[in-house]
Amino acid sequence: MSDRTSEAGSGSSLDPCDWQLLHLLAEDAGMGLPQLARQVGLSEPETAARIEALRRSGIIRGIHARVDPQRLGLPVTAFFMVRVAQTAEVYRAIDRMIRDIDQVEEAHTVSGQFDWIVKVRAASPDDLRDLLIHRLSLLPGFVRAETMVVMSTSCESVNVEALLHPREG
Repeated sequence: MSDRTSEAGSGSSLDPCDWQLLHLLAEDAGMGLPQLARQVGLSEPETAARIEALRRSGIIRGIHARVDPQRLGLPVTAFFMVRVAQTAEVYRAIDRMIRDIDQVEEAHTVSGQFDWIVKVRAASPDDLRDLLIHRLSLLPGFVRAETMVVMSTSCESVNVEALLHPREG
């Protein structure tokens, strides 16, 4: 990989091999270096250097296992849309505290009617209710929440395929 990736740190500086590596790793982060190298048509040292450059540039932030929550006893996925008091102190406190709730998978501050969208995994509807009543509603500045329970999931990953084939503007 050239230095342009580590210098720019943006997707616009990646070549087709870099994009293919990202796609392969997003699909199966456990794929071995020999198989990755074969699939992108590079030597193992060259492939390893490209992956390292993608890490150094921050494009690859980590390699993770994709865990099946249902097999871990957490079949219920829900999103809490949370409204909080509008102060910087409240946002900072929630940002720190929400990381301590094990069932929170993602949390985002957002614009619009709500201030946070929080994705959670739960063992049951009762567990979900307890999470809202005994954890989230006790966060500082909590005003209210709406809950959306996921009925089914069509896609749950970074869509590297869309990045590989960006739409023409």
